[in-house]
Formats: sequence, structure tokens, C-alpha cells
Amino acid sequence: MPQSRVATRYATALFRQAKQAGSLETTIGDARGLRSLLKDSRDFELFVTSPVIKAAQKDGAFKAIGEKVALAPLTKNFLSLLVQKNRVAELADIIDSFETLYNKESNILPVEIVSAIELDNAQKDALVKKLEAQTGKKAQAQYSVNPTLIGGFTVKVGDSMMDGSIKQQLVLLKKRLLEGAMN
Repeated sequence: MPQSRVATRYATALFRQAKQAGSLETTIGDARGLRSLLKDSRDFELFVTSPVIKAAQKDGAFKAIGEKVALAPLTKNFLSLLVQKNRVAELADIIDSFETLYNKESNILPVEIVSAIELDNAQKDALVKKLEAQTGKKAQAQYSVNPTLIGGFTVKVGDSMMDGSIKQQLVLLKKRLLEGAMN
């Protein structure tokens, strides 16, 4: 999903600061932790996005969270800036934009792999190696299982999708048979 201009600008600023400070790895770790917190805690998400909660309360909460989970100073300062500029509601999009910049810089290719059954480690490794050989980038795979695929798997890279599932093969076969019956 494309991020807003605001999210892209703030993410770019954070990326440049982190790169200049030599703390890209620390900052991406902090960002991923915050994203996880946003996804896992509906209360935290509502707190961050609520226009009713005052900036001072949000800033205090972020400072407490920063101390508790040992966020890097750059991350703490960035969160404080977002609160001051009334942009903290954009945090999830900013994190997504930041991770996109980080992945590009680090030559990482995010990949979503959905299979009909759980893949074992050897299958996962083989699939990742094949993707890395084809793309020339380091594949960062996320795996999930969808039994409705019947067999095989799908691979999503950015906006592209390769569907090697039995379900898709059956759909294509049905389509060809129906076309043949119509002629």
C-alpha cells in the first residue's frame, strides 16, 4: 500500500539521520518493535491515533515506553518530534516507509510465501535460495499456511505474485475446459 507524502517525508528524515549516525540496524529494530506493539495492542493503536488524547500525555507515554523497552535516543527523539508536530497518528505508515527505505539500502527483498501445508526448513531454505538467485537480493520471507490452496504455494514479491498452487491449476484447467466446450 502506498504511504502518504507525510509518512514518506518523516521516514526519509529518520532514515537519513539513522544512516548518518550509523544506527540503521538499531533504528530498524526499534521501528519493528513499535510496529509489533501497534499490531498486537489495539489499546496502544487507539492511544496513538486518538486526536482526543493531548500531546503531553502521548509524549509522556512514549518516553515511558522508550525507557522500558530501551529505545535508542534517536528513536525517542523522533517519537517526541512526531508528537510535537501532531504526526504521531501516521506512525504505522512512517514505519512502513522507513522499512522500505531500509530494505532498499540493505538489498533486502520482502517475500510472502503461502503454502498449502507447513514447509519444513529444507524446503524454506531451498525456496529462499532460488528467490535470491533469481532476484540477486537477500530474500526476507514470511510464511503462512492456507489449506484451500490444496497443494503447492504462492509467492508474493511486491506487487507481483507467482501462483504455483493446485487450486490455481484447477481454475485454469476448468477455464480451458469451459472454453473448449463453448467452441
